[in-house]
Amino acid sequence: MKTQPDLIGEAGLQFFGRMSASVSHELKNALAIIKENAGLLGDYVTMMGKGASVDPERFQTIARRIDGQTRRADTIIKDLNQFAHTVDSASKPVDLNQILDLLVALHRRPAAMLQVSLEPRPSDSAVVITTAPFLLLNALGLILAFALKTVPAGATITIAAGIASPGAEICFGRLNALADLTAGQFPGEHENALLTALGAKAIMDAGHCQIIVRLPLQQ
Repeated sequence: MKTQPDLIGEAGLQFFGRMSASVSHELKNALAIIKENAGLLGDYVTMMGKGASVDPERFQTIARRIDGQTRRADTIIKDLNQFAHTVDSASKPVDLNQILDLLVALHRRPAAMLQVSLEPRPSDSAVVITTAPFLLLNALGLILAFALKTVPAGATITIAAGIASPGAEICFGRLNALADLTAGQFPGEHENALLTALGAKAIMDAGHCQIIVRLPLQQ
């Protein structure tokens, strides 16, 4: 039987691997589009060298595409950098609004592959708790992966952060088929190990089609 540290370590490695693969795929897509447009730019230059006339607007279009993909790649790298730094400290103050933004950024592609949209709903003010940010992201990522199973293609999952005295909470909403999937499936051993380490608990509210993660203000 696996111990809690074993389960946490196993879940962490799997999570880091999944996120790294997803991010690298997104970067590869951005670079492929940049390469394609650079090739098109080269074709236009060759045409002009042979005396053909090329509308300047075509160059502007290519420049806009390359700029857009460069900005996209920059954002992806910034998200990856922020994710990598979540392992810097075993416990530190974090704003759940920022955790929410990073969670959505890291999982937007996996959700899109299922034709599901993620709608972050941050709190109007900072929701600061002291916790292990990597373990928290790992736990929320596993819960989101389960939540994606409870909705059909074309659906939108809401993810809200807020205060819930005496602590804070993250709420995954609009999980329409939650009642059909809860029995014996959630939370699994990895989720339980992570939630226990965080001093948190997950509450399944099938009646309101939501999963609520309750978190202490200080781990």
